[in-house]
Amino acid sequence: MKYRFTIANRLFFGFGLIILTLLVSSILTYVTLQSNKKLNEEITNIYTPSVSKMGDMTQLINSSKMLITSWVYIDKKSDAPDKIKLRKLHNEDFPHLVADIKEIYKNWDNKDKGKFDTLVLFIQDTLFENHKTIMQGLNSFDSYDDPMVLFEIFPMVANDGIAMVNTDRATNKAKNLMQSLERKSKAKNKALFDSLDSFQLFIIISGLIMLAIALAISFFISRSTIRPILRLKEFLLIMTRGLLPDEKMKEANDEIGDMSKALNEYIEGMKRTSNFSLAIGKGDYETDYEPLSEDDALGNSLLNMRDDLKKASKEEERRKREDEVRNWSAQGIAKFSDILRQNNDDIQKLSYNIVDNLINYVDAIQGAIYILSNNDDSNEQYFDMTAAVAYGREKMVDRKIEMEEGLIGRVAFEKETVYLKEIPDNYVRITSGLGDANPNVLLLTPLKLNNEIFGVLEIVSFNEFDKHQIEFVEKVGENIASTISSVRINQRTAKLLEESRQKGEELASQEEEMRQNMEELQATQEESTRREAEMQDTIDAINNTLGNYDLDMNGYIISANDKYADLIGRKSEEVIGKEHKTLISEDKNDLDHYDEIWEGLRNGIPNEIELKYNAGEREVWLKETFTPVKNADGEYEKVVSLVFDISDKRSKDSAIRAYQHEIEDQNELLRETMEQLTNLREDYETKLIEINKEKEIIEEENRVQIESLKMQIQELGGDES
Repeated sequence: MKYRFTIANRLFFGFGLIILTLLVSSILTYVTLQSNKKLNEEITNIYTPSVSKMGDMTQLINSSKMLITSWVYIDKKSDAPDKIKLRKLHNEDFPHLVADIKEIYKNWDNKDKGKFDTLVLFIQDTLFENHKTIMQGLNSFDSYDDPMVLFEIFPMVANDGIAMVNTDRATNKAKNLMQSLERKSKAKNKALFDSLDSFQLFIIISGLIMLAIALAISFFISRSTIRPILRLKEFLLIMTRGLLPDEKMKEANDEIGDMSKALNEYIEGMKRTSNFSLAIGKGDYETDYEPLSEDDALGNSLLNMRDDLKKASKEEERRKREDEVRNWSAQGIAKFSDILRQNNDDIQKLSYNIVDNLINYVDAIQGAIYILSNNDDSNEQYFDMTAAVAYGREKMVDRKIEMEEGLIGRVAFEKETVYLKEIPDNYVRITSGLGDANPNVLLLTPLKLNNEIFGVLEIVSFNEFDKHQIEFVEKVGENIASTISSVRINQRTAKLLEESRQKGEELASQEEEMRQNMEELQATQEESTRREAEMQDTIDAINNTLGNYDLDMNGYIISANDKYADLIGRKSEEVIGKEHKTLISEDKNDLDHYDEIWEGLRNGIPNEIELKYNAGEREVWLKETFTPVKNADGEYEKVVSLVFDISDKRSKDSAIRAYQHEIEDQNELLRETMEQLTNLREDYETKLIEINKEKEIIEEENRVQIESLKMQIQELGGDES
């Protein structure tokens, strides 16, 4: 078998050589990069952070030297900032820094590890122990004044003291270790740069070699493929002009030969396609044709076009059937609209005509219509069978179905059509001279308008209903519901006219009754005004005789008369809005008892107390009674206080004993007066509320009656016109 040196083989050979060269170059590049990466990771992750952390260690040791010196010579308070920093350095900073260094020092050599461990032990066991000795010796403010302590501590922090010497030793150890790490870091950096220089030279040489190989391979491949491709180009240019060449391409033993063969087959296929198109154009839809392949766009499109032409006649027939259905529905709607217009004054006759014509129109055998009773009381509503027709004869059946009973009630409740192809046994039976049988289908359609149910239409048949027949029955149902609604509106209008006539006769008597009510209301208001005047006279008499002020339930003064203000040496405007407790003197007053009284007042318990006021340079003692008062809702809204001056009584004990009986009588009189005042005020407020409510009720009734009369008169006027 002759070897097939295809384009793929040529490309494989050429690119294989390039890939081999690239693979060798990549391996060498990878090895170099891995080595550089390892050096870079050592520098970045080990030596650079190690040098930085050791620099931090050196800084920490120097900071501890400064802070321990400040502990001894400057800061005497235990909570001084430098003392806090030194404790934090011992307890947090140094352990954290050691932990950070130990995370990376595992990659150090053993010599550096030993130096670091020695440094840490020296700081912990020697330097920090010196610090702790100083910190424990000077642990309080008084210890700085203790000569014995100072005698022991001061030498430790002198320039040649043990603490300073150990600090310098620790600093030198840290610096030596940091310098060692810096030298190793520089050595690694030098090795990294040397490797990068070598890698750069290698990249240049390998690039030149790969360029030479690529140029040689591209020259060879272009020479072996360019001529056949130009021949293919000529054929394709001819085909772009719509011509099918009679000459065939030469088929070589490579991919271009395969393309030539495919092009030859394509030209033959296009010739067959052209012949098939001509046959379709002549109307021969039965011509056989095989596409070039399953994915042949043109061939499959021609086959689809042939199939579409075949379907066109069938689609035309379907449109004719749809037009017939639309015409059937439109004629039926017009027919039943005419029936509804002619018989909209008699529900029974209207129902019979609808059912009789409908079962004939939809080719059914029996039908009935159930109308929802015209009763405003929903608890007594039911469905009344107003007509039933079977085989063209009216069935004289008086049947009533309660709301939500059976299938009729279900349809009315759900407000949706029910179409059953399996009718329950004994639901309905069709009887004739040849016997009886159950119908095959049952259609129940609600008579609804604007989602309001007026009844249910029932149709049974031996034949199944088509979708357009069911939709037609639903539309007729809506028209029936609209007609029933109009009939009921007319009936309701007649009823309203009769009621308006009766209400017109009642209006005169209601106006007379309203006049009498207004006279009674006026007399009640006059009586209320008289009582209010009497109560105001009583209040004025009290204000002229006794001090009086009102408080809210939080103890703030909301009103006060001049008598009370004069007694405490103030003006009435000054005390209004102030808390009463702030006006009385803090000495000689039992404030706890005062607070207890207020707790009782909030619960409706009246009380009394003697209170001292500072009225300028003199002391004023007042006996005060507190009485809580309710509002119209029965809630306590304020406290009324009556006061009288007992300063002389308090200053002269003998006079107090002499007039004690008289004061008790006055207290009793005051309580009785206050109770009368409270009762009068409550009676007045209650009576006033009752009068206002009765007035509002009478006014609302009169307004409703007048508005109703106006509407009835307007309706009567509209009907007459």
